[in-house]
Amino acid sequence: MLLLRHASAGARLSSPGVDRFRRLDDAGRLVARQLVWALADREIARIVSSPLARCIESVVPIAEARGLVVESRWELEPDVSLDDLMILLVDLPDASLVCTHREVFEMLLGRDVTCEKGGAWVLEWSGQQLVPTLYREPPAKVLAGERQAIRSA
Repeated sequence: MLLLRHASAGARLSSPGVDRFRRLDDAGRLVARQLVWALADREIARIVSSPLARCIESVVPIAEARGLVVESRWELEPDVSLDDLMILLVDLPDASLVCTHREVFEMLLGRDVTCEKGGAWVLEWSGQQLVPTLYREPPAKVLAGERQAIRSA
């Protein structure tokens, strides 16, 4: 399973009610398009996302490229309970892409496991627990590293 943190959406807005409608900024829209090729090596059979605009917008390009539908699930919102989240995740196939928020990452994986906006963790089940096994940096950061390596060569 791939657990993706939504791409850049600018600064948090004044209240949670207003912040729900925050959309991707220019950098976030670029990363969303780059995720199509950055995750091309991964099997993705199902895309599930928080209903907040910044999450949906982060995965729409991947869904369109693969002919998939983005399923909007309240269980991936920032203030969800761990029980509700786990009920959803247990039923998802291993080849799922799940897009959510920093708060969900911290609740699920602990504060020690960080994820940048537009980054993703490959998660595997170990008994009843999801374990992060591989971190996928945001595509823009990968490109910057490749450019730096080329300049250094």
